Amino acid sequence: MAAAAFNDVAAWVLLALAVALAGHGTLFTSIWVLLSGVAFVSVMMILVRPVMNWVARKCCGEDDVLPETFVCLTLAGVILSGFVTDMIGLHSIFGGFIFGLTIPKGSEFAGKLTRRIEDFVSTLLLPLYFASSGLKTDVTKLRSMLDWGLLLLVTSTACAGKILGTFAVAIMCTMPLRESLTLGVLMNTKGLVELIVLNIGREKKVTMLFLFLFDLLVFMWD
Repeated sequence: MAAAAFNDVAAWVLLALAVALAGHGTLFTSIWVLLSGVAFVSVMMILVRPVMNWVARKCCGEDDVLPETFVCLTLAGVILSGFVTDMIGLHSIFGGFIFGLTIPKGSEFAGKLTRRIEDFVSTLLLPLYFASSGLKTDVTKLRSMLDWGLLLLVTSTACAGKILGTFAVAIMCTMPLRESLTLGVLMNTKGLVELIVLNIGREKKVTMLFLFLFDLLVFMWD
């Protein structure tokens, strides 16, 4: 879980960096967006995180159902954070992710909030997001055998890189052989964050349409 979490955080950081550098006209503007993003993260961790810790303590010991007030305030915080990062020049989803980091993990508040919104997100919003990604994908762009051969090569390389890389590090950390291989395969099955990165990259014109299609198919099989 720690490796997966670190991988996701690294992906978000690299995404913010890529959007800041590639999504704006001049180098000065890109640097300004990047510094504004760093300032936003600092404010969230220094000021908002203590507030969310207080909210988590306030909810501790109450009923199993989270009060509507705290749910509304949390969702409003997510929307506001997304609005700020969108105004900065980053993507709004980055703000929601940073706000999620301010909520203390393992607390009763986090558990209650997850149970409250998980069904709605996983049964309605997530399928719609996957459907939206599918609508943006035109597989007919891969016309030649060379295209399909390159796709197979890149997919095989990506799978081998994740599995063997994780396996090697796990062996160096004295994990058993079987558990090391299992961890490598599990790390290879991750992918939702990568899908979000691909969609944002296409929306911000960081990647071309053909590369988006290529990377999306690799994501599906990786």
